[in-house]
Amino acid sequence: MRKIALLIFIIFIGGCNKDNNISHASGVFETEDVIVSALTAGEITKFDVEEGLILQKDTVVGNIDNKQLQLKKLQLQNAIYSAEAKLINIDTQLAPIDEEINKYKKEVNRFTNLVKSNAANQKQLDDVKAAYNAAQKKRSATLDTMQQNNKAVENEINGLKIQIAQIEDNIQKSYIKAPIDGVVLTKYASAYEFAQTGKPLFKMADVSTLILRAYVTADILTQVKLGDSAEIMADFGKDSMKKYTGNIIWISDKAEFTPKTIPTRDERSNLVYAVKIQVKNDGYLRKGMYGEVIFNNINAE
Repeated sequence: MRKIALLIFIIFIGGCNKDNNISHASGVFETEDVIVSALTAGEITKFDVEEGLILQKDTVVGNIDNKQLQLKKLQLQNAIYSAEAKLINIDTQLAPIDEEINKYKKEVNRFTNLVKSNAANQKQLDDVKAAYNAAQKKRSATLDTMQQNNKAVENEINGLKIQIAQIEDNIQKSYIKAPIDGVVLTKYASAYEFAQTGKPLFKMADVSTLILRAYVTADILTQVKLGDSAEIMADFGKDSMKKYTGNIIWISDKAEFTPKTIPTRDERSNLVYAVKIQVKNDGYLRKGMYGEVIFNNINAE
């Protein structure tokens, strides 16, 4: 049985040759999975998610009950309307005092001229000036009081608006959305369940591109770099292989023991380095498939 398995592996590797050289690495296709969790607590009132469903980013697929949030928002909006009614129209309130000041100002000018012509005495002018100064002080005190009142009301309104913004944020969080373009891989919840904040709802991934996580020995590692292209031979089973092109997007800086399920070109090597190769998916690649890699910038030995 071991001889048969070895023969199958040699045939598999031989089918991936480039210019009669064996592949440089092998690995398994994987996806960058995203787990979508509940961002708020409550009953899931709608959940249109099925495994295999293709979604576009920001598509709303469900929502968590937000009725109490909506009611609280209305309550705060009414509180804002009530607070706004306490704002004082300063110009309107000061108008009578300003008229009084203008009247006394005219009187001061008139009595000043009368005193100069000896048609009035100094006491009459002093009395008018005193009334004029008193009106100005009254205006200043009234203005200060109204400004303090309006500032307090505006602070109250701003506080209410902040609370509304917080509620609106929670309302938005109650809508369950797809965070990326992709396909639903696993469904963890159903409609009418109660969701706690952080509860996983479904898992999805962008399958327009897949990642082949392959393992290379140190001698190969020194000959590749980020951005290098590679030929990928995907194993479709029953001696069926399909060729793809990919690019290296990540190289591990730490060695690890060779995974038992991953053969390497140099079976004597116990330590290998992981690399990620991004491959555009034509619709046939699947998570978990095996693939062989031939790096274009080096020659297999």
